Amino acid sequence: MNRFLIRAIVASTTFVLGVACTSIWIATPPSVPVANKLPKKCDPVYDANVVHEAIAENDEPDWFRAFQELPLYAMPDCVDEAYSLAWIPSFHEPVLVRVWRMGDESFLTAKKLDSKGYTFGSLKESYARSLTKAEWRDITDRLVRANFWQLSETTSDPFPNDGAVWLLDGWNSRQYHWASRRVPKDQYAEICKRLIQLSGLETAHDLYLP
Repeated sequence: MNRFLIRAIVASTTFVLGVACTSIWIATPPSVPVANKLPKKCDPVYDANVVHEAIAENDEPDWFRAFQELPLYAMPDCVDEAYSLAWIPSFHEPVLVRVWRMGDESFLTAKKLDSKGYTFGSLKESYARSLTKAEWRDITDRLVRANFWQLSETTSDPFPNDGAVWLLDGWNSRQYHWASRRVPKDQYAEICKRLIQLSGLETAHDLYLP
């Protein structure tokens, strides 16, 4: 998933935690077991051995264990392109939304942990479904408008007293890239909001946006 995720998380723990805010929920479709909605011929299933062998030096294996996901850079050969959002808020459950393309088919998985803040518990919710061609095109168009592959990994923007890590990463056969923000803005924020919207997960992400 995120080559330097652990750095972003460790850095985030230094911020002063404020008073927890009241959750704002978004509408969610019915949940479905992940295995029922993913292609059996190309299902990037979590494998602890693969994670152990492929994990980057600064990544945290417990993150992938908690979400039961492979790093993006360890996706199987049948995957042509993949992107993910790791949302790690101070006072709510961490969320991972992942989309990937296999030929002309594309898919989404979305997961939420039962822990809060910068600790990683166990899976609380999992959703999965195929994406329409329009949905996939909408995601990739937003990434192009944000100039994702050229985004700086971090910024020098001032941090809020409490907030969230918004970490986007992407992979294809040619490259891997990640970018992390504490205060997502403009096109970066729009990508994050769109991925959460498509996920169907109930989150309080609006509380962590400017």
